[in-house]
Amino acid sequence: MKVGIVGIGNMGRHYVSKFKILGYDAVLVDLNQKLLAKYDSSFKKYTDIDEALKKEKLDYLFVATAPTSHIPIAKKALEKEINVMVEKPPSINPKELEEAIDLAEKKGVVLGVSEIELRSNSVRNFENNTNIHEVEAYRLNLGRGYINPFYDLAWHDLYIFQYLFDRVKINKVIDKGDIFDIYGETDKNEFFLQVAWSQKNLKRKWILKTKNGDIVFDFVNDKIIYPSGEEKEKDGKDKLETMIKEFIENPTFESSYRALEILKEFDKFNIKEKVA
Repeated sequence: MKVGIVGIGNMGRHYVSKFKILGYDAVLVDLNQKLLAKYDSSFKKYTDIDEALKKEKLDYLFVATAPTSHIPIAKKALEKEINVMVEKPPSINPKELEEAIDLAEKKGVVLGVSEIELRSNSVRNFENNTNIHEVEAYRLNLGRGYINPFYDLAWHDLYIFQYLFDRVKINKVIDKGDIFDIYGETDKNEFFLQVAWSQKNLKRKWILKTKNGDIVFDFVNDKIIYPSGEEKEKDGKDKLETMIKEFIENPTFESSYRALEILKEFDKFNIKEKVA
């Protein structure tokens, strides 16, 4: 099994470590030769994606670069009939993603989008058989990302909403600079989501309100706390490793279809002009 990763910086380096654990033959692509030099000769290394695709027979390609370059890179691999997974957000333009999905379908391969939090203990082990009428969610990060908190952070929570509660509709977005307040609804409940960069304290938490009390998803410690006080502790599964393995063993378009719906919701709000 030969896999490639484009972008071995912030997130990409974690993919590389998981490829090694999973025993995959990995090809590394990055413009930064100093980053490539950190890896030994067991890895094939390139600074040019076109050269890598020409010389290496890849089965899968993962893309962890700046969001605006995800789809252009993915299309190069899709044209060569290689299954591709891109990091989130896959694009800032729903039409661009839709065209890439169409290309993948035409070529008989799959385009996926990273949904790492679906492999968290909190989501995987949640028994979703309770009537949840409202969700209060927070994703407050210490550092900064690529675009803004709306695109970089809210993305995680929105695909979890889709996965657990089906269709997502964003009704209102309040831009406070490094903090965004987002109000919306799913087919099954209403939600409030706050996302932020450059915060003093890390907070990744959901409060799911039911008639029997609140269920809490503690994403920092990756555990579920039920109204009774019972806790479902982290089970030890690595979420990135699980996501990579699942995509390689059973690639599907589900994540891309969810991503397309999120982008269409984002497109209702004039947030993209903040992109640096």
